[in-house]
Amino acid sequence: MKTFAEQVAALKATREKKFEDMKGVAQKSVDESRSMDTAEQEEFDTLQGEIKRLDDDIKRLSVLADMDRDTAKPVDGTTKAEQPVRGGAETTTLRVKSTQKLEPGIAFARLARVKALAHTGAAGTRDEVQIAQSLYKDDDGLVKALMAQKAAVSAANTGDSSWAGNLINEGGVAFADFVEYLRPRTLYGQISARFRSLPFDVPVLVQNSGGTAQWTKEGSAKPVTSWGYSRTKIQPLKVTAIAAATNEMLDRASASADALIRDELARAVGVRIDGTLISAAAAVPDESPAGLLNGTGATPLTGDGTVFGIRCDIATMMKAMVANNLSVAGCFWVMPETTAVDLALATNEVGAPAFPGMTPTGGTLAGLPVYTSQYVPIDSTGASVALVRGDEIYLGDEGGLIVKASDQASILMADNPTMDSTTPTAAQLVSMWQTNSTAFLVERFLNWEKRRSQALVWAKVNWNACADMAS
Repeated sequence: MKTFAEQVAALKATREKKFEDMKGVAQKSVDESRSMDTAEQEEFDTLQGEIKRLDDDIKRLSVLADMDRDTAKPVDGTTKAEQPVRGGAETTTLRVKSTQKLEPGIAFARLARVKALAHTGAAGTRDEVQIAQSLYKDDDGLVKALMAQKAAVSAANTGDSSWAGNLINEGGVAFADFVEYLRPRTLYGQISARFRSLPFDVPVLVQNSGGTAQWTKEGSAKPVTSWGYSRTKIQPLKVTAIAAATNEMLDRASASADALIRDELARAVGVRIDGTLISAAAAVPDESPAGLLNGTGATPLTGDGTVFGIRCDIATMMKAMVANNLSVAGCFWVMPETTAVDLALATNEVGAPAFPGMTPTGGTLAGLPVYTSQYVPIDSTGASVALVRGDEIYLGDEGGLIVKASDQASILMADNPTMDSTTPTAAQLVSMWQTNSTAFLVERFLNWEKRRSQALVWAKVNWNACADMAS
């Protein structure tokens, strides 16, 4: 495991590389005595943002690196966390706080585990703070999060209508940590920051037709015009997942058990969000949003699979965006990771990379960022590739999670339940208490909607690095 000092050194090296890249982008336009073009501006701004984030990380980790140096050598030469400090006739004990940095998501997993053990009483007590201090002695953040929950929400208020809102913010750091783990592993997490954020249930007026004017000769009647508006709003929808775990697994005091809970919850939520986001699925009223491909027809392509043909396909899609009266500035590509692999390995007639900005996990294509996900549809007709104008998509996302755990519930062990609270349906339920298990429920509220159907251009492609790629 890297020390903080080693991580700071690595970040500084990365920053230096990105700074050189940024200077290279600027120098090109200077040498050619011109302003930066759109692609260069996008690359320059992206590098500038990445350098700022690196500077922030370096600043934070440098503090920890300094603390490590100060606490690495106790007075008596041992590595114990508690050291006697003598001053005059008095002797006190100095406790050195742990500077351990948990992997993203582990804090959430620990919080869920402690809640489950407290709920079941399997740890010999139902006091969450006592359990946390016993299992994770050095995790002060976990203890603070649990104490903050106890202060913010009392059992007497669980029937109050504002209970769900309180629970969304419950846990503070641990819940934010779970979102941090989820985002880099989903397409939604990669591109959601590029959408136009909108609070839930706030009306928005959308102009759906434009006014017209006419040249009018002297003495003739002037034409009258009109245009229309429609009203829309983003209502909160929820994606949910239930996972059951045996209490024997929860009782094991190992990091692997914590990571398993974290990974399964993240996977369940991430799969559903991504599977809907970049699909042609229609919206289900009061249940799920429409996929971004829904309501926008595929653009016909004429490329023959060669490097030259791929360039023609790329140009066709970019020109289609411009033809919709939307600039490609601010657009980005979305494609399956397998398609990105093909583009990254495609070569031109002299064996050089045909698309030098591409990597198997993304990069840039025609100067625009590329985001990949294996949830992007692929079928016998080809892979779906989309050029998306992010600010043409509304997004409502509170960013909060509701998590619950119960060993008393009885649940239907199926991924397609049909019953609801108004129409009971006979089903074979499994008792968590009888099977010595605990069920976890995770919910997240979010929704998205295209401002207009032209928010993206997409097509089916058959770009294959193993085919004849001659230009």
